[in-house]
Amino acid sequence: MKDSEYISLKDILFFIKRVFGYALQRWKLFFVIGFSGGVVGFIYASFQDPIYEARLTFILNENEPTSSFSLSSLAGLAGLGGGSAGNVSEDKLIFIANSRNLIGSTLLNETLIGGQKKLLANFYLEYYNLIPGFKSDTTLINFTGFTHLTLEQLNYQENKVMDKIVKTLFDGKSFTIDAKKKSGIVAQGAGIIELKFKSVSEEFSLLFIERLYDNLSKYYINKAVQRQLRNYNLIKARTDSIKEVLFNKEDYGAEMLDKNVRVIRMKGRVDMERTRRDVELLSLMYGEVMKNQEIAKFALDNQTPYFQTIDKPTYPLFIKKMSRMLAAILGAVLLSFVVFIWLIAKDYRLIFSPAMKING
Repeated sequence: MKDSEYISLKDILFFIKRVFGYALQRWKLFFVIGFSGGVVGFIYASFQDPIYEARLTFILNENEPTSSFSLSSLAGLAGLGGGSAGNVSEDKLIFIANSRNLIGSTLLNETLIGGQKKLLANFYLEYYNLIPGFKSDTTLINFTGFTHLTLEQLNYQENKVMDKIVKTLFDGKSFTIDAKKKSGIVAQGAGIIELKFKSVSEEFSLLFIERLYDNLSKYYINKAVQRQLRNYNLIKARTDSIKEVLFNKEDYGAEMLDKNVRVIRMKGRVDMERTRRDVELLSLMYGEVMKNQEIAKFALDNQTPYFQTIDKPTYPLFIKKMSRMLAAILGAVLLSFVVFIWLIAKDYRLIFSPAMKING
């Protein structure tokens, strides 16, 4: 090649011609290498463990009006304020599903798996034989498995192992959550969420995705209606308190009436009149708080998100496994390419030597 500041098209064509000619002269070598790579790929695909993928899709219906009445005005009558749970937040849902809190809580679910009742986390450790690998960590030498059922109860060892499991799931992309989008110029959420989990254990894949969905729906609903539930509980407590006072006052009024039957005493009449006024006032208060309680209950029901399952995973699960033919082709191409690059680097000076004749 000419020594110049820029690489010309002629230089590029010269380079391609020399390299291509070099490869043609060694076609037998590359044929053998490609065949060997294909055999290796074929054998690898034949003995590769199948990956079982569990898929679950659902719709999240949130904050949909159930009446023509203005909910905010009804809540205002009850002194609750307008509080709204907001529109469907797919990003929020995806963030929660990918959190250590939700993944860890799911792994700590105790269920019947492998013919025994055990935690999903312990089954995962046993199935993948991970515990022996922890012996290199001095803090995990005595670790034999999880014994607690909630994240808050985990000790130092359990927390450390849980972090390792969660990291393994994310690094291997075992768990994914995706929000379907509506077609159009502007991407919009369709409210449809798809959960996927894959592992070499068909039973674990199905159970994990089902438990994760249950935990996700419960957690999201509890957080979404936390304010409305608090308001409802406060009003219900006040309603129960007024009801108890009213019933006690009515019982007291009945006793006063029994004591003063056919007895003309001003003190008795005054007590009876006061009791009657108290009962009337408490009855009005009780009726008002009962109305407010119904409004609060309506607001709570209206603001509660609804998870509707579209497709649930069932046996047999979808199997993800590379075909032997594809593995053979990839093995042949990959090994041939690596050897080709190595030979080019090794014989670079020889290839571009003017003394070397290249056919092609």
